[in-house]
Amino acid sequence: MVNNKQLNYLIIFFFIGMWISIGSDPYDYLIIFENQNYKKINLFKFNLEIIINFVRSIIPYTVLLFSLYIVIKYNIFKDQKKFIYILFFIQILQLITTLISKNSLMSNYETSIDFIGRFHWVISSISMILIFMIASKIKNFKFTNLFFISIFFLTLMVIYFTIKILIDFYTNEITVSVYHLDVMRKSAYFLDHQMPRTTGLSRSIVLLYIILFFLNHYLKDYLKYLNYVILIILGSLIFFFQSKFAFLSYLIINFIFIFNSSNKIQQLKLFLFLLITQLILFYGISSSRIIFDKTIIYLDNSKNLNTPKKKERNVKHFRSFNDTAHKTRMDLIQNVISSGRFNLWQKALVFVKKRPFSGYGSMSDRHIINEKRLKNQKLVNPVSNAFIYSILSGGIFSLLLFLYFWLSIKEKILNILKLNSRFRYYESVACMIIFTLGLRCLVENSIMLFGLDFILILNALYLTEKT
Repeated sequence: MVNNKQLNYLIIFFFIGMWISIGSDPYDYLIIFENQNYKKINLFKFNLEIIINFVRSIIPYTVLLFSLYIVIKYNIFKDQKKFIYILFFIQILQLITTLISKNSLMSNYETSIDFIGRFHWVISSISMILIFMIASKIKNFKFTNLFFISIFFLTLMVIYFTIKILIDFYTNEITVSVYHLDVMRKSAYFLDHQMPRTTGLSRSIVLLYIILFFLNHYLKDYLKYLNYVILIILGSLIFFFQSKFAFLSYLIINFIFIFNSSNKIQQLKLFLFLLITQLILFYGISSSRIIFDKTIIYLDNSKNLNTPKKKERNVKHFRSFNDTAHKTRMDLIQNVISSGRFNLWQKALVFVKKRPFSGYGSMSDRHIINEKRLKNQKLVNPVSNAFIYSILSGGIFSLLLFLYFWLSIKEKILNILKLNSRFRYYESVACMIIFTLGLRCLVENSIMLFGLDFILILNALYLTEKT
């Protein structure tokens, strides 16, 4: 073990930096290689957003260099947990397959700068892995500190983006649910980068819900009631944002809570109370949009007596499936259940068959399964399945490593069936987070890419090791 207090603080500093880098883009630093953009980085007439994004984008590379130095100096790579080795080698394989993808059909979709940019997320993942490797070898290092930092950033993101979405829901021209807000709207950007969609945000809310629900058992009565209020708000937002996966996760999580409870009847009553109040709050928020809309139209019509009267819009509470009107039978069922994911998976598997061992490298799904969307300059879709992404980007060996990763932590997942009898708070929360992120891998690229999920699963894995 390394006995170094300065290293302890440095790792926390690196960890905060990596959270700040989430959402950054390789083009935030690659901009310096494009001659036409030199003027944008003029020190005397600079764009503040460009400077902030540039700093955020180079954090992973800075962390990587310093972390590698520390790993080598203290011989830290030895005797690590099996799961961290597996995740590390998955990323190394992703580096290799991205490098050799230059000679694949990916060359039809990207310039040399685009190609370099695809390494960004892999390098970010490796940097985060090295942080946890170093932390595990520091004497008396508390992994709960990293978890608290993650909770802080997760909470900050949920609050900030929820407020922005609610403001847009009240002020934008929309005739259906919040789910159908235009993702390309001007206000849907943070630091000139697209902010999370409502579905992604609701899945983050599910993770906060887990953290707070388990906390109930350790709170005094007056704090417990406050916690219930927060849970009601979070639950109503899950219904409001209308992600099918988030809603399913919500039900599964509550079932597990009830199953593990020593007093199942009492836990069931609590669930029903929360569910009813969450639905009422959701309906109240959605209805207030209708009332707000009618009030604005009435005031506008009252002020502008000589202009044509504005008509009230048919604002709905729930997401619609109008885009499925032309579909029939199985196509309709697949679209409603998977939101078009089955089609994306089928497209991806066609390309997998052409390069089953070498894959197409990091972020390749954004291009090869979105050819028509790219031509029409539409929003591209990821393949939305971490297992398919692993084989599409890294080939069969990447998929095998990813499956081996889940096999290596199977006990941590199965622990959700005995939380009440064996584990303390952090271990219980960690097991539930691992389980939830495992489910999410079925419908999102999730932990195969650097981001919130990747950081949180590392947090959770080490909380089950040291608390």
